[in-house]
Amino acid sequence: MQIELDRLSRKRQSLVELAREVELLMPVFMDRLPMVKGSVYQQRRKCGKRNCRCRNGRGHASMMLSRSEGGKTKLIAVPEGRLKELQILTRRYRRFRSARARLGQVYRRMLELIDELETARQQAL
Repeated sequence: MQIELDRLSRKRQSLVELAREVELLMPVFMDRLPMVKGSVYQQRRKCGKRNCRCRNGRGHASMMLSRSEGGKTKLIAVPEGRLKELQILTRRYRRFRSARARLGQVYRRMLELIDELETARQQAL
């Protein structure tokens, strides 16, 4: 009987710890700062001009915003002077999506624990 009570106590403690984790995730969702879906990266291309140095080198560098729209990848050239801003905005988006994924995992585990507690607490007639 004591072993079963200890096991239930550990399940309850796990449930409390998961609830605390949800509390820590909430500020990410409540933030009002803007975000942009996508990733910023450097792309190198060869321009195709016969005598250009890129023909034998690494290509011309440009910063791009890559994002998925309607199942297709869309590339957008990062305007001059907006690189840092877009890096921050895309970082916020990744943080939001990561927190959302973790919240789903936490809630699934919480439901498992709640179901286990329910089963353990049911009395046979």
